[in-house]
Amino acid sequence: MAKERKITYNDNDRAIVNALKGAENGLTLAEINEATGLNLVSGNIVSTMGKCLIKAIGEREYTKMGKSKVSTYHYVNSNARVNAKGESLEFTEKQDAVLKAAQSYDGYFTLADLATAMGVEKVAPGVVTPLVKAGNLEKGEDREVLRPTKGVHKVYGFVKDIPADAE
Repeated sequence: MAKERKITYNDNDRAIVNALKGAENGLTLAEINEATGLNLVSGNIVSTMGKCLIKAIGEREYTKMGKSKVSTYHYVNSNARVNAKGESLEFTEKQDAVLKAAQSYDGYFTLADLATAMGVEKVAPGVVTPLVKAGNLEKGEDREVLRPTKGVHKVYGFVKDIPADAE
């Protein structure tokens, strides 16, 4: 004969259920914490889900600012590149535009700085790398910058209330 499992409900379960009762579109863990004033962790959510009080009902994308390292460069010259045979190689249109924009900086700059100076959305590293190898640009130290990062959080929804006769 199988033993009947007794479910114990705690204050965290009650707080989570109460927060989700009025949330028509569900809440993320961070939003549940904000609504309850608690510092709940994913284990609290898993426990409450295991008691069939809440469930994951979807996902919500978010954007936040995060730190990342980017390379810096310094303008050296606009001398033509030379191949192994000593023949002069022409710059591509993009490389020519990068060198013209790079000349306007006295110090080190990032690819984002170049894009702004050129009036474009983005400068690909593949355009700059040959210029560094040819000695037209010099690579500097990495710089830490803030940039938006995207992610996804699970959204939880109310399933049922804690039984009135529960401990």
